[in-house]
Amino acid sequence: MRQNKVLTNYDRLNDHELSTLAGGVVLALTGNPNFPTPTPTLADFTALVDDYRVKLDVANRKGSTLDFSLKKEAKEALQIAMRKLSININLTADGNAPMLYSSGFPLGAQPQATQSPDRVLRVLVSDGRQSGQMRLDFEPVKKAREYEYQAGTKPEGSEEIVWGNILNTTTTRANVIPVTPDEIYYVRVRARNGKGIGDWSEVVSLRAR
Repeated sequence: MRQNKVLTNYDRLNDHELSTLAGGVVLALTGNPNFPTPTPTLADFTALVDDYRVKLDVANRKGSTLDFSLKKEAKEALQIAMRKLSININLTADGNAPMLYSSGFPLGAQPQATQSPDRVLRVLVSDGRQSGQMRLDFEPVKKAREYEYQAGTKPEGSEEIVWGNILNTTTTRANVIPVTPDEIYYVRVRARNGKGIGDWSEVVSLRAR
């Protein structure tokens, strides 16, 4: 059996996917005792994530040649940092699956002896068509019969996510989550089939509009 490892190459992610995943990694590593001294440091990595998100937003709104050039430069810097950080995560965890999952990075494919579904990857949340709605999309999992997802919030002054009820769906695209505008929501997904339930995906977040 191959050693468990998180993925280290994120060059194929689009702008939104990269922003969502990188933000999830920041949330997962903040206060994480499994990785107290990651390389690059969490502060440096967070700065790169914030810089990329700012320049991505400017490029999407203004769209000038300079704006897109600055966004591309920030994206490349973030991709390099994610590669270095994920390699460091793999070295530190040394194949320990719970530690790897706690990093926020997606794990590489690993055959499951129990034949339960693999972990759901590329979970994306975005604004719904109307205020008070959030759209959920994610990558299909082979042999999954259905999926379960949860949305949660953090009470004021707390770092713990309070999860809502588990909801079920058979589709991986355009799932609608009812939300309260201007509140930050955290979302996770897992697959299930006749053999069991897969692990929860990485947690992604978005401020509802």
